[in-house]
Amino acid sequence: MTSDANESLRAELLDDFYAECDEQLSNVRLQLTGLEHAAAAGRADATALESCFRSMHSLKGNAALAGLRPAEQLAHAIEERLRQHVRHPAPLPATATEPLAFAAQRLEQLVAAHRLQQSLPPIDDALTRLNNTAATPVPDVAAHVPAVPAPEVSHSSPPPASPAHWRFSFAPSPELDRRGVNVSQVRARLTALGEITNAVPVIQPGGAMRFDFTVAAHTNPGAPDIWLADGVTVSPAPTEAVASAPAPPPAPTSASLFVAPSHLVRVDLSRLDELMRITGEMVIHRSRLEERIGRLPGNRPPLQEVNLALARSLRELRDALTRVRLVPIAEIFTRLPFVVRDLARDSGKTAQLAIEGQHTEIDKFLVERLKEPLLHLVRNAVTHGLESPAERRAVGKPETGTITLSAEAASHSVLIRVRDDGRGIDTARVAARAAAAGLVVPEPLDAHTLLGLLCQPGFSTRDEADRAAGRGVGMAVVQSTVRELGGNLALTTSPAGGTQFSLRLPLTLSIAETFVVTAGDHTCAVPQDAVHEVIALASEQIRFVNRFEVVPHADDVLPLLRLRQVFGLPRGEHASAPTLVLHTDHGRIGLVVDRVLGRREVVVRAMQDPLIQVPGISGATELGDGRPVLILDPHELAATARCARPSAAPSFAS
Repeated sequence: MTSDANESLRAELLDDFYAECDEQLSNVRLQLTGLEHAAAAGRADATALESCFRSMHSLKGNAALAGLRPAEQLAHAIEERLRQHVRHPAPLPATATEPLAFAAQRLEQLVAAHRLQQSLPPIDDALTRLNNTAATPVPDVAAHVPAVPAPEVSHSSPPPASPAHWRFSFAPSPELDRRGVNVSQVRARLTALGEITNAVPVIQPGGAMRFDFTVAAHTNPGAPDIWLADGVTVSPAPTEAVASAPAPPPAPTSASLFVAPSHLVRVDLSRLDELMRITGEMVIHRSRLEERIGRLPGNRPPLQEVNLALARSLRELRDALTRVRLVPIAEIFTRLPFVVRDLARDSGKTAQLAIEGQHTEIDKFLVERLKEPLLHLVRNAVTHGLESPAERRAVGKPETGTITLSAEAASHSVLIRVRDDGRGIDTARVAARAAAAGLVVPEPLDAHTLLGLLCQPGFSTRDEADRAAGRGVGMAVVQSTVRELGGNLALTTSPAGGTQFSLRLPLTLSIAETFVVTAGDHTCAVPQDAVHEVIALASEQIRFVNRFEVVPHADDVLPLLRLRQVFGLPRGEHASAPTLVLHTDHGRIGLVVDRVLGRREVVVRAMQDPLIQVPGISGATELGDGRPVLILDPHELAATARCARPSAAPSFAS
């Protein structure tokens, strides 16, 4: 093989390796959290131990195949520590799970550094922690000789035969790759044959690459000619290769010996992005087609039927693509229990993280972008929100503070909440620090304005910074990221009652259902999932409370916001005006418009220019006639419109 072909093969191998590591490490985090919860309840969780053990075994083999020796060595050490617990199941105290969590985090850092081509972090401290949890130190992976326990004697069936060890060497080539024979396919065949006990990539003289596998097979691998046709040579494994191979995981049950066919295909996220982009372009073209059909003279039922059928198909295509991109938010949530524990220990507090809705699914792109914001919010909850154990005892609270992380899907959006049961935000202290920093502090200081102050770059209520907080960048990062993602950030807090940050984000960032409305010459789009109903508002129904317009509606009072006011236009003199009743994080609000043009499926374009970050705007789109229109943010509009100050209403007037 040529040098270019070798590089391409290695890049493909590493892509598969990184994807597999992401999956297995995510499972390890989830299972370690389950083990901690089980230990708190005084019970052992054999299923979680077994799952964690098998993930580490797979990680060790994959690291060896990728040539990442430190990761292989650390995964082996974690596997050996888990093996001891698997053999003797018992509730694991924190002294047992903390070293495992620390080592798993270091393993994740190793993989990330290798992916980014950065220097690898050391593993000595992680190995030391693991060795300190047991009397028997973990041997080096290359020197490990398994001690196989004697199997139980069964009189109903003969004892199983010892597996035969075989050496398989695969030499990839462009011809084999065109036939679909690659290292992943060969590895899958070998896994079906038995247990892969060793996997090593070898650079041969001349630069060609070879992959050597040692397999403990319970069945004969078959005629060598069958394997040779696919570039694989088969031979009995040398004795030293068998002796140096790491111990296999516990024997599977008879049911698990049958290998089910895989129905999963890994797809690079950029390919899904491209498919979504093409779908978005098709939505725009269909909208233009609908516009042209509407301009044709006479009635055109056949064309309208085709257009409606095309709209249905595009909607199905969009929904299918959206589902493909969705992943459980547990990918982020399971990283945070250990962060809470470490921060609480460092600050002299006791804290626990409660997780709700971890199976809620969101766009994979959102998962990647939300890691930092959620880390900041959880960190703030521990360092700023929770009191010390003595303070909590003094006010009658449990010594252990609770941070609740929850997620729930709502129509075409997802709502994520980070809540603590701490002291709440001291608004007087925030106001004083803001005034000292030269910021304008309006009166009264409501939750929306308080959030704006907290999210000012450089603003912090702490006098000194430490590794967890105090640098004045965390909340600014949270707000800017949420806005870039087309979402909304809200805050609720009460003295001694705790603080809650709510992040509402679109389920997908590309296409949305909207109501298209007008105010004067301006046309806007309102996300459909926020619109509860559209009512006709008569002028005689309007009342004034503190100079604000309200209207009785559904046994309540509905605050009104005129879209004309938002754009700085004179008030219309219509006897009746259509009003969109919006349900938002800040309550209901009535958005009064001139006309409702109808519902449209639009392609969302993010507005990321910091010079045009206007409250109340979440993005822009293009209608079928080519006109660009703004997409309104109902939650931001409601937050500003419900403030008890005439100057609080947003304005986009130029």
